Amino acid sequence: MAAVKALQGVAYGYTMKIDDVTGVVDPAGKRQARLDSVASGVRFSLEGIVLGGGERYFRTSIPAAGVSAKKWYRFDRTKVAHTEIIGLFETDDPTSSQDFVARVGRARLEDGGRITGTYDLTRGGDLGLADQAGLTALGERAKAAPFTVALDAQGRLASVRVTVPAYAGTAERTLTVDYRDQGKPVQVTVPKPAEVAPANAAVYNLLNN
Repeated sequence: MAAVKALQGVAYGYTMKIDDVTGVVDPAGKRQARLDSVASGVRFSLEGIVLGGGERYFRTSIPAAGVSAKKWYRFDRTKVAHTEIIGLFETDDPTSSQDFVARVGRARLEDGGRITGTYDLTRGGDLGLADQAGLTALGERAKAAPFTVALDAQGRLASVRVTVPAYAGTAERTLTVDYRDQGKPVQVTVPKPAEVAPANAAVYNLLNN
């Protein structure tokens, strides 16, 4: 779909209502993202900023000795070997948009700038399932999940919605990505100097685990 491919090389903002991720990205390399999630009943956030010239900032509410939830930490990328956390805000395709078209089984243009069809969940990622037990329970339905793409008045991608059917006691749910401000310069909120500290060993330990 042309609207999906058109995201390559342009700036845009996004909201993924999957793990509650919001952010902005531009082809010049500026990135800002925030993840809000829950683990073991505890809600936490992860935030990251990437600027030109190698500037990278990280902040989190994850309880960890030596890490303040009130501080942004400027860190040295060469000291981070694992990308599980910082990959959230370093990637140039945070919504996996360029993988979307390859996973579409069939598609149909509807009235009102909508495209509907079927989508393959088996390749995992943000718009898929990594749970093998869930994929087994879904069977062939996992390769034909319903999706809806909405386009704006200019024919640009506005939203993607993929429905994961109910399976094995798990209720039906919708994986959603909303897009905004395509082609507009990205505005990244740079932390104030008083809010920034150099990353310490505890921060690097968190980023590397």
